[in-house]
Amino acid sequence: MVTILRGGTILTMDGGRPSDVATRALGRPDVPDAAGRRATALAFAGDRIVAVGSDAEVLPLAGRGARVVDLQGRCLLPGFQDPHAHPLGEGLQAGRPSLAGTESRAAALRRLAELASRLAPGEWLEGRYDPTGWPDGRHPTRAELDEAVPERPVLLMHASGHAAVASSLALALAGIGPAAADRPGRAEIERDEHGVPTGLVAGSDPATAFAAVLPPLTAELARAALVTAAGRLARDGVTAVGDADLGVVATPIDELAAYAGAILDEAFPPRLSVLPGLARLAGADEDPPTPDDLRDLLPRDLRERIRIVAAKLYADGALTTRDAWLLAPYADAPGTAGRPTHPPVELAERIRRAHLAGWQLATHAIGDAAVAATLDAYAAALAAAPRQDHRHRLEHAMLLSPSAVARLAALGVAAVLQPEFTAWAGDTYLARLGEARAARLLPYAELLAARAAVAFSSDRPVTRGAPLDGMRALFRGAGPSGRQLAPASSRPSAAEAVHAWTAGAAHVAFDEAESGRLTPARRADLVVLTTDPTRVAPGAWADGSDGVAVVATVIDGQEVAGDLG
Repeated sequence: MVTILRGGTILTMDGGRPSDVATRALGRPDVPDAAGRRATALAFAGDRIVAVGSDAEVLPLAGRGARVVDLQGRCLLPGFQDPHAHPLGEGLQAGRPSLAGTESRAAALRRLAELASRLAPGEWLEGRYDPTGWPDGRHPTRAELDEAVPERPVLLMHASGHAAVASSLALALAGIGPAAADRPGRAEIERDEHGVPTGLVAGSDPATAFAAVLPPLTAELARAALVTAAGRLARDGVTAVGDADLGVVATPIDELAAYAGAILDEAFPPRLSVLPGLARLAGADEDPPTPDDLRDLLPRDLRERIRIVAAKLYADGALTTRDAWLLAPYADAPGTAGRPTHPPVELAERIRRAHLAGWQLATHAIGDAAVAATLDAYAAALAAAPRQDHRHRLEHAMLLSPSAVARLAALGVAAVLQPEFTAWAGDTYLARLGEARAARLLPYAELLAARAAVAFSSDRPVTRGAPLDGMRALFRGAGPSGRQLAPASSRPSAAEAVHAWTAGAAHVAFDEAESGRLTPARRADLVVLTTDPTRVAPGAWADGSDGVAVVATVIDGQEVAGDLG
């Protein structure tokens, strides 16, 4: 059956380039900005778009049995894409307590005691904490957790995913005592002056310190988590998502099996890319398996449905936990400049081997030292084995110097950025970096001017994750207190931002032939909004008076959230 959508504004992204300037340089009056050609009607049949254009061009397709939907002035665009998220983790976290939003550490600890009273004897209390809103911003300690919850193991993950705090019982069960070995850069144990663990484990992957003793991920729990995550993504207008660290919850193979089962059961509709953690696939001196090696583990009919192209690697940690790797010390901790996850020589070797194995690399690099080391490694790998269209990625790429922006663009490296980070932790970034360095965070306009490939994402559940919330954070440009981080001139236009959430995101996922633009033969992955986001004033986005909301989400021609009618 043909479905025709008409009576609104359609942003096709067709002809749109990442920046308004680049798009307008084409000199096409029908393609005014990065959102590309506008249309008024679109038809799809099954899972494919069959026509896009004016009413006169598309309405003749409305034969017997066709469904014609009046958009009533609303806006239709390609479904939002989130190339850097953690759907399985988001779904699991939804079933666990969160201390985010508590006004102080003391209030959080009281909340913990209340939550523990509801659990069965001996059951682990797993949850999430976020100290960015607490007066001193300090992590809880082992002793504080012991006092609040004395009779069960407690493990709390930091909102960033780059730190965890554990009670004495949890530490003991995990074998973390004075003699326990660190996993440098990945899970480093903080100790007091006597060498006794304080309860804090920090790094790129602190959960690995507890993986052997945590309750295992069951198939039932994984499926329920993915159903929850899929529902949230659909309501936010997200039609494609990348799991940006396959293997962080269970083994990469177990997580891949969980996704495959949920997709086969039609419980997880979004188009999926998985980015296995490279350090989990091979040691530093080993060749990793190829993307085809992992793809061959999937049932044949899922090998196109689950995309395996990129591998995830960490160059550093997070600014919030002071383990992002900086060229100069932290403003609020002059004794440290953070640390690399892997020594630069090892990072370069891992990247070289993965590049030769055919992987697209997606390397987490937040601090300027981590960015420089990653770009060095990419340059060395590409010099040794040139690849025309590698699309290697910098994930987060928060602290970029002008020279790093130019180098990133020259190497053909894509920047995958998270605008909502500033709304969540902007005040913390100002404290960590000082005003001058904080003003260099996420230089969107500079990247676009350099013609770099740019995609937006959320890192959900680190943030709430809705692309429209990311738009609001982008134009607000401030943390919770309202203090600005960077000048308004550093921000993109609304059309450029929409491009980064759609066509730009499809590009970094090597999926632009299938999605990200509304043209015939591409997939019918669509989102309907209440109004055209590119016509909303920046001030309205900034103060939340934009009035833009998701009306309906369509994946493969099927309504998965809201109602087109």
